[in-house]
Amino acid sequence: MKSYTTSIAIFLAFCSQFSWAQQEGIEEEYRTFTGGNGVELEAVLLNRDDENKTAQLLLKNGKRATVPFDKLSEQDQEYVKSWSKEKAIFLRSCRGLTIRQLLELRGYEPIKFELEGNAIMLKGKLNGKVAKIQVDTGAGTTLMHSPFVEAAGCEIGPLEHKVWGVAGFQPAGYAEVPSLEIGSSVFKDERIMSADRNFNMPKGHKQNEDILLGAEYLIKLETVISYKERTIFFRPDNSDKVEITKNDEDDDDFSFRIFKTKSGKTIRGKMVGKTESAAQIELQNGKTQLVSLFTLSDEDKEYAYSWSEQKAIFMQHCRSLTVEELLALREYQSFKYDRRGNHIFVDGTLNDNEVVWMIDTGAHNSLLHVNSAEKFGCEVGPMDKKVYGIGGWAPAAATGVNKITLGDATLTNRTLLATDMKRHSEDKEQDYVGLFGADYMRELEAVITYRESRIFLKQ
Repeated sequence: MKSYTTSIAIFLAFCSQFSWAQQEGIEEEYRTFTGGNGVELEAVLLNRDDENKTAQLLLKNGKRATVPFDKLSEQDQEYVKSWSKEKAIFLRSCRGLTIRQLLELRGYEPIKFELEGNAIMLKGKLNGKVAKIQVDTGAGTTLMHSPFVEAAGCEIGPLEHKVWGVAGFQPAGYAEVPSLEIGSSVFKDERIMSADRNFNMPKGHKQNEDILLGAEYLIKLETVISYKERTIFFRPDNSDKVEITKNDEDDDDFSFRIFKTKSGKTIRGKMVGKTESAAQIELQNGKTQLVSLFTLSDEDKEYAYSWSEQKAIFMQHCRSLTVEELLALREYQSFKYDRRGNHIFVDGTLNDNEVVWMIDTGAHNSLLHVNSAEKFGCEVGPMDKKVYGIGGWAPAAATGVNKITLGDATLTNRTLLATDMKRHSEDKEQDYVGLFGADYMRELEAVITYRESRIFLKQ
């Protein structure tokens, strides 16, 4: 048997003999690496050389060790192969950046939203007329309130179509829309479904939103929704018209921010420095421009004031990280959802039974299909309540639920409404148990990404 001293000598055969920890400011947790001979060592992985098949480690004594892959255990070899320098730098130097800052650095436009009840509300424009927009992931297509559409000067075709909701259906027709604007995103010459949202509603009901923004636009704009930050993020480059020149060399270049001036001008670039009165912006053509902070919009001026070395490090070293990787590094659990048509479905449980839920931010409160509630052991009360939506209202029952899970997120001892979601169908069964609504998405600080088809949750 080899001696302990000999084993250490083999394991650290390529050690460098100088201190380095304080120079680099390493803050990651140390990992226990094990050599092929069983010797353990506390170290941080600094780099991986695939050509020479070596790993560079930082030891707790401040020295470096360059170790061949084959001197590590099989488990450590797998760890080294999956290790990402970008992730390590992020954890070391960029951990303090918020989700909003991370997405802004990747070229997304942030728009703060208001929560009315649990509904996500934005401001936009329909044919130049200010519109109140509700973001609805449960709407397969966008739906506009016809009286508002007519007031905006848009022409509505014959009501020869039907739109469906939890309360049933109602007649609808396509409207010819010259322009739809949301932030910097502009869509031209669209045909969008319209219906009178007051249809079959109680007397005196006043429609709260002018437009239900559905999945087709959320998909086009590669939307990210962050409940915790009450911000929705869009890629305006994906709309029909935007006052920003697209980078023809790299259509998927996220390494920029959309700056806006008070005069309405937009500047596409990344901030690389600042003075007391100006932001230094590197444009997409590689040139650098100094922009007076006082000419920027209030939001961009605030961004420039808060610009930090963390953000610069991120832009230099970490911009190749995906949104999924960034949120995982922020300790969000995530899982991929299934998109059928334009609807989002996720696997979960109901009272410990494996089920499927439909994610619906347009539902202020989560809702069960009454057949599923009974099937999976929920306590269904009398049908003396009401749910409202497209088509008017429908009877519902207060229903006790012991446990709901999505991933590792768990909700216990809840009361939901249950209704017959298939009341107009002969087949009363459906392959999902109900709507996982905005109330629980908000509680779990959900982040929904359309580009990567993932949902991120925090308990």
